[in-house]
Amino acid sequence: MGQQEAGVDALVFQAGPLFCALPLSEVIETMRPLPTRPLAGTPHYVLGLTILRGEASPVIDVTRLLTGVTGEIDRYVAVPAGRGPVACATGPVLGVQNVHATPPEGPSTMFTGASRSLVAAVGRFGTEPLLVLRSIRTVPDEVWEAAAQETTGAGAAA
Repeated sequence: MGQQEAGVDALVFQAGPLFCALPLSEVIETMRPLPTRPLAGTPHYVLGLTILRGEASPVIDVTRLLTGVTGEIDRYVAVPAGRGPVACATGPVLGVQNVHATPPEGPSTMFTGASRSLVAAVGRFGTEPLLVLRSIRTVPDEVWEAAAQETTGAGAAA
């Protein structure tokens, strides 16, 4: 089996020092960062909750998820995940491109934990490596439960 001839249209963005892409089929919308409330007891990559189209939604720091460190947050990219949309906090959005990538057979050994299940393929953005991501599905149940409480108003009286 050879390399794919046709690429996939994807939203390309930066996550700290990394160039990443999400297939357009997995992107709901992009926006400026919205007010986000911190949420105690969540994984280090969960920044908190924000309101997307009237519903409380988790915010995932993609740079922190992939690298373990906090990066500049320039945009939120909403993607479908688990029980509803998730806002992915990213660096600058660089546009939509047709991306050619292959599954990360060799480099996948570098990835561990959440990032290993998140990277679907590796390609190129100019002369830089490009990580093609799967939709974000690494939101723990307790974060979704907190989001549901915010939506119903149970957490609004803080």
